[in-house]
Amino acid sequence: MKQKQFPVYCIEEFPSEEKERDNVFYMTRLETLVKQFENIDKPHSHTFYLVMMVTEGTGTHTIDFVTHQIEPPQLFFLTPGQVHSWNLSPDIKGISVFFEANFFLQHYPQRLYQYPFFHSQQHKPLLALPADDFWPDLMNCMYHEYERQLPHRNEVLLSYLHITLENAARLYRSETFQDKAPGAVAKVREFELLLNQHFLQKREVKDYADMLHITPNHLNVLCKSTVGKTASQLIHERVIVEAQRLLLHSTLSIKEIAYKLHFDDNSYFSRFFKKYSGKTPEQFRKVEG
Repeated sequence: MKQKQFPVYCIEEFPSEEKERDNVFYMTRLETLVKQFENIDKPHSHTFYLVMMVTEGTGTHTIDFVTHQIEPPQLFFLTPGQVHSWNLSPDIKGISVFFEANFFLQHYPQRLYQYPFFHSQQHKPLLALPADDFWPDLMNCMYHEYERQLPHRNEVLLSYLHITLENAARLYRSETFQDKAPGAVAKVREFELLLNQHFLQKREVKDYADMLHITPNHLNVLCKSTVGKTASQLIHERVIVEAQRLLLHSTLSIKEIAYKLHFDDNSYFSRFFKKYSGKTPEQFRKVEG
């Protein structure tokens, strides 16, 4: 059964009253977005990063096959390439921030890749917020700046975005890594970033251990103590997630997907997929599709 290719959105595709934009930063009210942009609730991915604050409403938000409950106040984080969809109640309210990597990296080199909520299959892409005025005030101030056409607007927006991500990282770490050694967490994050870059070509723990200048055993110990899984498990899971995206959201045949994921043959891909997902590629596509 052929699957419909999921759309991949760029920032410039979203409605704006501005006649000219440099297409690196965009903001909108969540309630406006769901009304203005047709089929935005259906599975899709982005070429940009997304931070979404939900302040009111209920529903679900599915990110790479994991469904999360909408329980305001919350922040959701999306990395380019992730596939997501949602089912939101009519009374949903919040603010969405879209930004290109270069918008942030030009002033904060590498920092974007160090946030635990981006570029990670192991760490949840959402954050429960305290029930106070800090986050609504911060995001509303950023949105107010976005709406105004004032000098040096991008510099001010970048400052607001930096403050938002840094405060989110502090809160996220206090919830997620309070009992973990900072050095181990940092090294596993570095491994995850390398894995996202090289998982198609490199499938051995030794490959990543060499790039990290540690032994394979040490990398396994760090992963086990930080996320409760071995480095091999993380490698396999990254490949499986990519396979699931292609099976469910592309028109490629299973043979074509196997080739795209650098498997020697279709039968080996099918055995690998069933071993780590519990279903054959055909079964997954039929059941989930």
